[in-house]
Amino acid sequence: MKTNLKLAVLLIGCCGLIIPQTSEAQGWGGRRKPGIWDNWSINLNAGVSSFFGDLSRFDTEIMEKLTKESGVAFSGILTKHINPKIGISGQLFYGGLQGANLSNVSFEASVIEYNAHLRVNLIKLLSPYSISKMSIEVYGGIGQFLFKTTQYDLRNNETQVKVKDTGTPEFMYFFGAGLSYKVSDKIEITLDAAMRQAQNDYLDDFVKNDNNDYYSYISIGVTYNIDSFSKSKGYHRLSYTQGRIPGVLPMRRRR
Repeated sequence: MKTNLKLAVLLIGCCGLIIPQTSEAQGWGGRRKPGIWDNWSINLNAGVSSFFGDLSRFDTEIMEKLTKESGVAFSGILTKHINPKIGISGQLFYGGLQGANLSNVSFEASVIEYNAHLRVNLIKLLSPYSISKMSIEVYGGIGQFLFKTTQYDLRNNETQVKVKDTGTPEFMYFFGAGLSYKVSDKIEITLDAAMRQAQNDYLDDFVKNDNNDYYSYISIGVTYNIDSFSKSKGYHRLSYTQGRIPGVLPMRRRR
């Protein structure tokens, strides 16, 4: 628990250091500072989740890992963009896991996870005025997950089946990185990879060395950028100067 507390404090500390340095008084594009309902995005993605633990044998062999110790996974991410560099996100994730050892013990599991995390756009952070359509993000956060595991034990020449269905959310933390390409002002294509650490050794229902289990998620997805959820369209709303160049007062007729 001390390690988890230190990680949480470190994450909050990073937010405190980064956000004040990257906040912009005028918001995006020189407009007024965005409100709470402005500058959101929704990402839908799908891919594979892979297991790393006592019942995994192919941690260094990519193809075997993907075909023998992975399952279909998908998620949705809602992000509030504080500015072009920083975003705060919530994610809902579902993934399948599987694995086996050389002693005829195997398992299948499903995981449902919800988390909150901080996302940092490295290109905008290092080059604020970049107009590149490509973005590189790193992110990290904490969350909870529920899982259901079915284990098959064939060691005694008979099949023993055990089911572990957790009813209490378990704690986890994770880090990841991603690439995105802007197809248009509203649409982006994303490619992400993240590693999660479960704070237990029970995902495969096989406790050997009392080491925490891990699972990864590799995905491809589509992001839709939302200027504002408010009916007034937020910071894009123009005042009486609509149609004129910002900062230029209307000409008055001379008498």
